[in-house]
Amino acid sequence: MKKLVSLLLACCMLLSLSAAFAEEKTELTAFQYALENQNTDFNGLWFFDELENKTNTHVTFQMVKDADWATSVNLMFAVPDQMPDMILRHSVDVEEYGVSQGLLLPLDEYLTEEIMPNYVSRLNINNAGDSIPASDGKTYYIGFLMAQNVNHTGTWYVNQKELDKLGKTAPATIDEVTELLRAMKADGIKWPFSASYTQFGPETIWNQFASFGVPENTYYYFIDADNKVQLTFAQDGWRACVEWLHQLYEEELMDPESLTQDSNLWANKVNDGEVGYFCYLRLINTAIKAENVENFKSILPPAADGFKACVSQILEVPEAGAYLTKNCKDPVAALKWIDAQLETETMMVSLNGKVGEQIVLNDEGKYEVINIPEDNGLYQFVPVTMGQFFAPGDYYTSIYQMAPHRVERYEDSKWYAEAGVLEPKSFQYLRDLSKMSNDDATEAATLYTDLQKLVEESFANFVRNGVTDESWNEFQAQAKAIGSDRYIELYQNAYNAYLAK
Repeated sequence: MKKLVSLLLACCMLLSLSAAFAEEKTELTAFQYALENQNTDFNGLWFFDELENKTNTHVTFQMVKDADWATSVNLMFAVPDQMPDMILRHSVDVEEYGVSQGLLLPLDEYLTEEIMPNYVSRLNINNAGDSIPASDGKTYYIGFLMAQNVNHTGTWYVNQKELDKLGKTAPATIDEVTELLRAMKADGIKWPFSASYTQFGPETIWNQFASFGVPENTYYYFIDADNKVQLTFAQDGWRACVEWLHQLYEEELMDPESLTQDSNLWANKVNDGEVGYFCYLRLINTAIKAENVENFKSILPPAADGFKACVSQILEVPEAGAYLTKNCKDPVAALKWIDAQLETETMMVSLNGKVGEQIVLNDEGKYEVINIPEDNGLYQFVPVTMGQFFAPGDYYTSIYQMAPHRVERYEDSKWYAEAGVLEPKSFQYLRDLSKMSNDDATEAATLYTDLQKLVEESFANFVRNGVTDESWNEFQAQAKAIGSDRYIELYQNAYNAYLAK
């Protein structure tokens, strides 16, 4: 009887402990970035309800739209005692709020297989984690990465239908491009060459500098073969390119709105048959209508006489996925909750929808999208890209059957790499891997703002009115007066420090 009573008491104690344990749930708060057209509230979303059951962690989200993000973040950091536990899916200034003010929690001690097995197992694939540490060498965020082995932004395209009609082959040089544009103009193509005008993008006019050996990018710097940081707009090829664009402008071979229009207006002209030569992201599943896709073919960037084509190369480096603030009540629980989202199937569901409804496992054991709801309907089911995701290229291709438009993009990237038209080192070694102190970064950003204004004004003037030795020298002198040499020096110092590591 005594043994039986003891056993019953032990069982009761175990049941009581289990009940208490089951009820003990970690409660966290999160500052969650949301797109303007994303109206789903994460609070109560089925995906996070399931995640809560897996992790015994409940997260209360404060949804913050894109337009309000900067203001809301500044207000949040202004009252440190009221910061949430986590900041999710958009960037904050790591050097200011992490390194300088200590308001973000360094995560290095928590990056273990026990706490974050999914994330840690992928962190070194394709060197994916190299760009994450801040200037003090510490890690202040968990990365977000959806890599697909893509290495460049703009791909060159020509109207194959028009080539066949004119009896010409795809142009390989800028002289051949010029002659082709003239032939297209004579054949009735309204604007043989057209582009959009933003800082930089796959269809913007800035891509044309690559044909003149200048890997132009939105920051106006590049790394040469001797590991020296150089200004793009100080190169001979930069002047040669604007001289060529002025020639096209004068002969009405170039759409003059290439200096002002957005991508939507540009795409309308392509779809209306007014354009024969351009750069763009890809053909399939873009603003180009399906019935027009077959009219165009991708080509290698043509090179100008005396220059080797040099396309700005991109690296697939992580964005910020999640930060923990210094107020985080339970860093281990928070990071385990984040890592649970990175389990392969959970991660794929977060981006695409439920297995059997939006995705399936195909015969090769890869996840494949089978249904994409129309009109952004996917937002009704999943967080889409505003959840957590970490997939370096080699890992992602091993678990995911790329859709046709992704395959198209990958094949062009592979072709460009094999043809040797990519810049030797991506500008992102400067932007993402070389870390400046907060003071240096602030100085570089101020210089950039002034240089950007000068470059964009000068570029438009050169294309419309031409270039003379006097106007070119004045442009270079103005850049030096702003501080272009100092701008390059700051990045060279940061890059040297990166190389030393």
